[in-house]
Amino acid sequence: MIKNFFKIAFRNLIKNKGFTIINIMGLALGLGCFLVITMYVTDELSYDRFHEKADRIYRLSSHIKFGGTDMNMATTSDAMGQALMNDYPEVVQYTRFYTSEGGKLIKKGNQFITENKITYADSTLFDVFTLPVIHGEADTALDEPNTAVITKSTAERYFDSAADALGKFIE
Repeated sequence: MIKNFFKIAFRNLIKNKGFTIINIMGLALGLGCFLVITMYVTDELSYDRFHEKADRIYRLSSHIKFGGTDMNMATTSDAMGQALMNDYPEVVQYTRFYTSEGGKLIKKGNQFITENKITYADSTLFDVFTLPVIHGEADTALDEPNTAVITKSTAERYFDSAADALGKFIE
């Protein structure tokens, strides 16, 4: 019985070649769009989900209209975090990031190395985000002025070993 259905369907497909091509192309395009949209949504929903408090982390952005210009920026004023904590009891903690443009010179012995990826953050960084720490304590890592947190690859580049970086100085 099923064999007969396939035989009749195949004959109709051969008989109406134009409609067959249109239907198959439409089906392929629809499936392709579905897969692309599904992959995009899955990627957006999985972004930064490894943090313990991921469901409670929000990013503030600014939408500014100035004259005839609309500006959308992923930044706010420096005082925004403290103002939100004071005015809204739902806000438990905040942290700020500042990524500087251009490279910064770091001194290693008598040699200067240009670092292009430097971000300044508040001492509350580890209260908000769950980031892996190899050496030291995340709770006190940025409490003192002039302290830094560096990646393992940066520690190996400056101190020849990530284990030797703790307590060392960079300029």
